[in-house]
Amino acid sequence: MIFDYHWAILLTGFLGIAFVANGVLNAIGLAEMRKNYARWGFPNGWHLVNGAVCLTIGILLLVPALRPFGFILATLECIAIYATIIWNRDLGHIVPSVVLLIMLGLAYWGLYGIAAAPLAGF
Repeated sequence: MIFDYHWAILLTGFLGIAFVANGVLNAIGLAEMRKNYARWGFPNGWHLVNGAVCLTIGILLLVPALRPFGFILATLECIAIYATIIWNRDLGHIVPSVVLLIMLGLAYWGLYGIAAAPLAGF
């Protein structure tokens, strides 16, 4: 434990904040991001869709009862990232995406082990 918090909770909090920050940057639509989306064949305004998804993931990861849904949505986002990178043969973006998936896997494992996470209210 670090500062009386389990490392997985800290990692999940970091990931949640990172997804929120990424969502805000996508929603703002920085020029470089818009160029990448256009180069990859996404429609105009896709930065808003991805921004909303990233914001949602971040919020879900930060709310303890909703974390399992955040991990599911984050994993689906990673799969979409890999599909885009592979489809467009843009392997320069693969390393950060792999690191992100590894961090998500570590945080999930640290919180829930190898079992399925308990879903609150279900």
